[in-house]
Amino acid sequence: MKIIDMHSHIDDIIYGGEIVEPYSKRAWTPGNLFEVSEYRIAGLAGPLGIISHHLEAIYISHHIQFGTVQNLLQCMDLYGVSKTVLLPISPMTEGLEYLKKARGNDRLVVFASVSPYDPDKEKKLKAQMDQGCLGLKLHPVLQNASPEHPGYFEILEIFRKYKMPVLFHCGIVAYYIAYQPIRYSYGDPLKFKKLIQAFPDIPIIMGHMGMKQGEAVIELAGKYDNLYADCSNQRLSRLKKAVPVFGKDRLMFGSDWPTSRQLIPIRIGLKLTEGDSEFREKFFFKNAESLLKPGA
Repeated sequence: MKIIDMHSHIDDIIYGGEIVEPYSKRAWTPGNLFEVSEYRIAGLAGPLGIISHHLEAIYISHHIQFGTVQNLLQCMDLYGVSKTVLLPISPMTEGLEYLKKARGNDRLVVFASVSPYDPDKEKKLKAQMDQGCLGLKLHPVLQNASPEHPGYFEILEIFRKYKMPVLFHCGIVAYYIAYQPIRYSYGDPLKFKKLIQAFPDIPIIMGHMGMKQGEAVIELAGKYDNLYADCSNQRLSRLKKAVPVFGKDRLMFGSDWPTSRQLIPIRIGLKLTEGDSEFREKFFFKNAESLLKPGA
């Protein structure tokens, strides 16, 4: 079966640039328990929330060091992934650099990215789209801007003419050891409501289906039919709740590689679509294909 991974990264999306000393294999950390549990124990609360915070930050920092094109292609071969979408996060990683690394390999699809603070956002976005990007990636937490920041409205206004999807990081998660509750809150799905309302003609993909805040994404999906979700880092029980609201056409497979192996989300997707071959094909590749077409 064909599999298109709608959510993957290379290079150092936290601190920027290429990985200086890339890992040859994925590191083990205590945070691996989140993945092994199929994300059922992600997001510990109360006194354990402090522990969860540190486990998330350590886990992410280590696994990003595995994020090279060579390692990605090896993992795709290992788990049977046909294509993957590379998601740069400007200014840490850039779409034009991703395009250079993906050149000549039709298994790698690249999205553009610009910072909401960049005064040259229109020029830079046009350059990336002209070179062949098939969508746009924005990350309020790592770009340190609320989804309600005017810069995001400017970017989507520029981008709407391309009639391509925008994939936002969505979900509150700790990327840094420091406690930054305001910055992390920029992943709150409810903060996206004004953007979703303002651009009903743009397919907006909520990355990770909101992670621990998936219930809020499901609620939004019931109100806005331009809302889609990739299901990386998402537990099966919540995905089952999402299907009646999203339907079979707006949920897509994603892994968030290298911070997750493709194996775990594939396993979850197979369970989600068990007994429904039509939904399985849509989930694993057809819904992605419908969005990755210029002018779709």
